[in-house]
Amino acid sequence: MKRLQPYPVAIALSFVFLVLYLICIGLHYLLPGSSTWQMSRLWEMILVGFTWLTTTSLFLGVLEVFVAGFYVAYTLVPLYNYFDQRFNAQEGGQTMRPLRFKPVALAFIGFGLITYILCFVFDLIFPKWAMTEIWTILLPGFTGLNWSSFFVGLIGIVGYGLYVAAVFVPIYNFFRTEQLPELK
Repeated sequence: MKRLQPYPVAIALSFVFLVLYLICIGLHYLLPGSSTWQMSRLWEMILVGFTWLTTTSLFLGVLEVFVAGFYVAYTLVPLYNYFDQRFNAQEGGQTMRPLRFKPVALAFIGFGLITYILCFVFDLIFPKWAMTEIWTILLPGFTGLNWSSFFVGLIGIVGYGLYVAAVFVPIYNFFRTEQLPELK
């Protein structure tokens, strides 16, 4: 049975994240003080210890985006393989066919819940670096580090996982057709 491997996905995601990070850094310096480009605020909130003032901070950001690529791949790929194998065994088919909504949705939901719970616990342990401002932006109804917001966040993460799978699976399957040339 062919399965997705996390290492190539991790390397690819790390480089994609690095390119996005470098574009955001460049735009921050090209559009200083601009109210139209707010990504700099997100970097300051997401990347622990990140400021715009030092070279060390920029290198710390590079390291953190690479670690994020590996975290995403080594969490998401095994979840996808598990759910794909589980649903595939019930149907008796081969793996590595077009993606199906249910295993992808469950993988994204599992990844999102693991990440959210780890971040929530991190926020409780290290309130100085708490990401509550990000959660209030991304999760409607999230008000702070309390039980009601925690459960609102869990529901929001499930919704985001379903949304990403509903958008990603059809697009991936469309471009996966046999008529497209294979890149080598």
